[in-house]
Amino acid sequence: MLRAPQSQFLRPEDRAICQRVVDQIAADAKWYSTSIDGQILASTTLTLFQSGVVNETNLLAHVRARRHDFTNLTD
Repeated sequence: MLRAPQSQFLRPEDRAICQRVVDQIAADAKWYSTSIDGQILASTTLTLFQSGVVNETNLLAHVRARRHDFTNLTD
């Protein structure tokens, strides 16, 4: 039976980092009156984390830099 390498799975503490980043971006969106595509936000966060951006502060900065990918201004 084939198994995926263990490194493909996030540990609970890794998931917690990603969740805090997503939560912070969602809070930012409320502050700036934007709407979020949650699936793209989550995908962006996980992709960056799995690409090696594992420090929470750096991850948040990288996700914020890509916010145009998952936010829209609301009027």
